[in-house]
Amino acid sequence: MSASPIAPLGAYPQLQRRGPWLFVSGMSARQADGSCVADVAQQTRVVIEKVRAALKTEGADLRHCVTLTCYLIDMRDFAAYNGAYAEFFDAQSGPARTTVAVHQLPHPEMRVEITATACMSDAP
Repeated sequence: MSASPIAPLGAYPQLQRRGPWLFVSGMSARQADGSCVADVAQQTRVVIEKVRAALKTEGADLRHCVTLTCYLIDMRDFAAYNGAYAEFFDAQSGPARTTVAVHQLPHPEMRVEITATACMSDAP
């Protein structure tokens, strides 16, 4: 699965910058051909890598993230998602995080979507 940015499903940018603040639109594991892997852990990894790729366009990285909002369509997937998430962030120095369950996401195979806010100043 590629972490390269692909065109969004809607008319919006993948990232907006305002001063030192970076706002990353909802990222999913959807690929250019429209497919997604079924495995929630792998979808989480791909999504976080896409967030990293979007941040990189502005010279930032995951360490600049201050908050993430994560959307799952099934909270029974929480353990798999959380395990993959922990491969990128730790509980002490990672960003603040909110995880919510939603009824559905824009593509039927999407199980995880993540938005991020990052700050280019005072990064640890």
